[in-house]
Amino acid sequence: MAEPKDGESFLRKVARFVANPTTDWAEINSRQDDPEGDLAKAELRAMVERKRRNDFVRKRELDMLRRIRREGLSPEQLAALGSSSSRMDEVERSNSELNSKIDPGVKAKIDQIEQQMVGESFAPTQLATTHPPGFFETSTRPVHFAPTLPADAPAAPRVSQFSSPAEIERLESVPPPAAAVMGAGLPPLSDAKPSRLPKLPPLPINPDSGHGPLSFAVAEQPAAMEVNELRHDPELDEMVIAFANADYAACEQGLSALIQKGAPRHLHPETWLVLFDLYRATAQQAKFEALALDYVPLFGLSAPQWFSLPKLVAESLSKERKPMGSAGGVAWTAPEYLDAEAVALLTKRCQNLPMPWVLDWAALRRLDTEGCARLRELFRGWASQQVDMRWLAGDQFLLQLKELAPVGSRDVDPAFWMLRLETLRLVNRPDQFDEAAIDYCVTYEVSPPSWERAQCRVRVSGQTLSTSAQPATTTTGPSETSSFLESSMGSGLPANAQLELSGQLSGDISETLRLMSTELGAATLVTIACPKLIRLDFMAAGDLLNWVLARRSENRAVVFSEAHRLVALFLGAMGINEHARVKVRIN
Repeated sequence: MAEPKDGESFLRKVARFVANPTTDWAEINSRQDDPEGDLAKAELRAMVERKRRNDFVRKRELDMLRRIRREGLSPEQLAALGSSSSRMDEVERSNSELNSKIDPGVKAKIDQIEQQMVGESFAPTQLATTHPPGFFETSTRPVHFAPTLPADAPAAPRVSQFSSPAEIERLESVPPPAAAVMGAGLPPLSDAKPSRLPKLPPLPINPDSGHGPLSFAVAEQPAAMEVNELRHDPELDEMVIAFANADYAACEQGLSALIQKGAPRHLHPETWLVLFDLYRATAQQAKFEALALDYVPLFGLSAPQWFSLPKLVAESLSKERKPMGSAGGVAWTAPEYLDAEAVALLTKRCQNLPMPWVLDWAALRRLDTEGCARLRELFRGWASQQVDMRWLAGDQFLLQLKELAPVGSRDVDPAFWMLRLETLRLVNRPDQFDEAAIDYCVTYEVSPPSWERAQCRVRVSGQTLSTSAQPATTTTGPSETSSFLESSMGSGLPANAQLELSGQLSGDISETLRLMSTELGAATLVTIACPKLIRLDFMAAGDLLNWVLARRSENRAVVFSEAHRLVALFLGAMGINEHARVKVRIN
C-alpha cells in the first residue's frame, strides 16, 4: 500500500474540499475538522449580512422621511395616501389589538432595542426631552410659552450607558489645562519672577542749553481737543470777574501767576488760551507774541493767531449801513409779463428812490428769456452792494421761478435756472441754493455756480417759504453795539434766527434785547454770534440771563457761538450756560 502523501490521506483532503468548496486547495492541509467553528462563522456571516440589509432598509426609510419633511408630499402621493387610508386604519386597528395582547414588559424591551438600533445607525443632533403633561395643548400666545427644558429635568448624559467603566471615568473627568507648546527655536518657559527696571537717577541739567529737565507729564496728558463748549472753571472765577469789571491788570496778573513755572497750571494749555484771549480783547500784541514764544516749545502746538478785537469792532462800525429812509409806498410793481423793458424800469425806479425799496411781485405770471437774463444781472449787482429791500409776495415769485426750471427738462433755457440760483443767493437761502444747484447739475450735466454770500438785505414776505434776510446793524452806543442777522432753514425744518452781539455790553441793555426779540419771528432756534463781543458786566449779564429764560419759556433754544473764553467763562459763572449752549471760538 502506498504511503500517504504529506502524512495525510488524499481521500480525506478530497472529502474536506467537498465539505468546504470555497476553501483553496492549498489551504486544505492547514484546516482542521471543526464543524462547530464553521457553523459559528456561518451564523456570524449571516448575522452581519442581515444587519447590513436592515441598516440599508432603515436608512432608505429615514431618507424618505427626511425628504417628505423637507419637500412635502406630491399630489400623487397624497392621493395614494388617501386611497389607502382605510387599509391603514385596518392595519392600525389590528396593531392596536395586537399591542393590547402583548405583555407591557415585552413591549418596553422591544422599544429599548429599537432605540439602541437607531442610536447605532446615526448620531442624534439633539437629545430627546420629556415634556410636561399638557405641553402640546398650551396656547400659542407668547405669554403662555413654557421653557423648552423644565427646571427639574435631569442633566443630559455625556457618555453612552454601554461604555466601559474606564471610558466613563475618562469622559466624565475634567480635562487638565493644556500645556503651552513653544515654537521651534524658542527657549522654554521660565518660572522666574518678572524683572523690574532699575530706578535711574535724573539726567543732569545743562544751564547753558536753556532747556529744563526732561518730563513726560505733558505727553501723558490727553491731547487738547478742539471743542466748542467750555466747562465752568471755579479756579478762574476771580480772574473772570476782574475782567467783567474791566480790571484787566488784575486779570492778567492772576492768569500769569497760574501758568508760570512751578505753578499748578503751568502745563494746562486751556489756561494759556484764556490769557491769549485776554491779550486779544485788550489789543496787547507784544505780550501776545511773547506768550506765544513760550507756548509753542512747551506744548508742541501752534500758537493762536493774533487779531485785535477792538480793531474788528471799529472796522465793523465803519462799515455799518445807515438806513436811508423808512419803508413807505411800493417802489415798483411787477407786470404780468416781465421782459427787458420792465427790468429797465425797475432799475431806474430803484436808483431814484431811498431805501428800503419795496418791490411787489404779486401780479407776475410769465417771464421772458431776455428779461430773465437782465434781471439776473441786476440781482448780481445788488448782491455786492449795501442795499435794503422788502419783497411783497416774494414767496410766490420764488415758486414761479421753481416752476419755470423743472428738473430733468433740457428744453428749458438755462437762463431761468441762472435767475433762480441768483435770486436764492440774493435772499440768503444757502440750503435751497444747494438743492437747486444739484438739480441744475442733474438736468444739464454741468457744474453749477458756487454759493457766494450776498451783502444786501432782503426781507421776503409770506409764510409758505422760510423768511430770510441779510445783516442789518443797529448802534446802541459808542461802547455797546449789537448787529442782527436773520437766516432760515429749508421748508420742513425748524427756523433759525441768527443774531450778533459786538462791542462791550455794560449797564442796562434792555433796549438791545428788545430789538433782538423783534428779529426772532417764529424761529425755534436762536443763534447769537459773539466773535466781536469784547466784554459784558454783571448788570448786562443779568439782563441777558432774564432774556434767555424768557426765550426758553417760549420753547426756543438759544446758542451763543464764537465767544472768547473769558466771555464764555463769565456766562458760565452767571448760570447762563445752564439754559443755553455757549460755544467758544476755536483758535
